[in-house]
Amino acid sequence: MSAPSAQPDLYQVDESGEPTLIGLKDSSGSVSFPFQIYGSEHNGDVGEKISPVPLAGTGTVSAVVDVHIPVDPALGFPYRLASVVLDEGPMIRSVLVDAPDVTIGSRVRAVTVPVTRDDVEVAELRFTPEEVVT
Repeated sequence: MSAPSAQPDLYQVDESGEPTLIGLKDSSGSVSFPFQIYGSEHNGDVGEKISPVPLAGTGTVSAVVDVHIPVDPALGFPYRLASVVLDEGPMIRSVLVDAPDVTIGSRVRAVTVPVTRDDVEVAELRFTPEEVVT
């Protein structure tokens, strides 16, 4: 059994530790991330006109940066951050793992890594090159 999601409103984690991101779909079919009750960022739909939608967690890197002064020392340093355009359309930013050669245009996928928070192990979302299995 894997650790529970560190942010269950953003993504769920299955028994094997694979994440499923939770996006928002509006009446026009536009998708955004994350799901939230305040409405579609595309057309303003709210209430019954929006619904949660699972996102595959695969996408293409549109920007990447190496961070040498961490905001959170628990991450260690240096570490890499990427802007990822998900296949469904939304762009998100995430820490990369096992990704020293990732560049703009690289294909990546969502994974989880175990992290201890308040003495509880949780699964935190990261992205890794599609061909790397962690």
